[in-house]
Amino acid sequence: MPYVHHDTLAIHYQVWGQPERPALALVFGFGMSARDWLDFGYIAALQTHFYLIAIEVRGHGDSSAPHHPGDYALPAMASDIAAVLDQLTIARATLWGYSLGAKMVLAYAAAQPDRVAALVLGGCEMHAKVDLDNDVVSQALAQGGQAWCSLWQQMFDVPTPLAARLQQADTASLLALRQAEARWPDLSDAPARLAMPCLLYAGEHCFYRAATAAMAEAFPNSRYLQRSGRTHFDLMPDSAWICHEVIASFARPAII
Repeated sequence: MPYVHHDTLAIHYQVWGQPERPALALVFGFGMSARDWLDFGYIAALQTHFYLIAIEVRGHGDSSAPHHPGDYALPAMASDIAAVLDQLTIARATLWGYSLGAKMVLAYAAAQPDRVAALVLGGCEMHAKVDLDNDVVSQALAQGGQAWCSLWQQMFDVPTPLAARLQQADTASLLALRQAEARWPDLSDAPARLAMPCLLYAGEHCFYRAATAAMAEAFPNSRYLQRSGRTHFDLMPDSAWICHEVIASFARPAII
């Protein structure tokens, strides 16, 4: 399995497709992994159009998972993305992040805009509002993997492979991440400085829908798409429509 060693940690990633295609880096949400991009159909839809790099930032998937909140500062999370792209000698890429992954991608773009060809940001906000004293995520993580999986199962019909990964998760590392997230900086100043094309999307019933739509107004070159009937969670496996939009927007035409 490919890793990059960065900041004393091993950061795992997976690649699909041909390197001569446009590079598309993928960063999923809180507690998720590269496997979810595969299981939800994104890789099958995208790999003939892009060189795909699914990045498991620290605390996720097969990457190192420290247990101290200080290891999960937002710039450090964004630096994991940079480290993988550096190892692959990718100077410029489109970046796609969903939920917490979108926030990491936005932080990376704000720090290194010249390396970003375009952005795809789904179901996200620019400033975390985490009240650790009344946070169901932290409470579930403190109880372990079964409680963590049960919380997800209250949100949508969790596929069996994902449920197994949630039950086996290193919940101590995710709790440290959640505690760090409560102190992450507001990114509201970032979009106005980013001129690259940006595609934003959310489900009609996503709890971040209004925030995501408002973000589209902040970017100079963006558009917003909304998926009817979907929530933050059941939008994730509904991949075909958004993959179609990403291909139409950011893939090079096939050479015949």
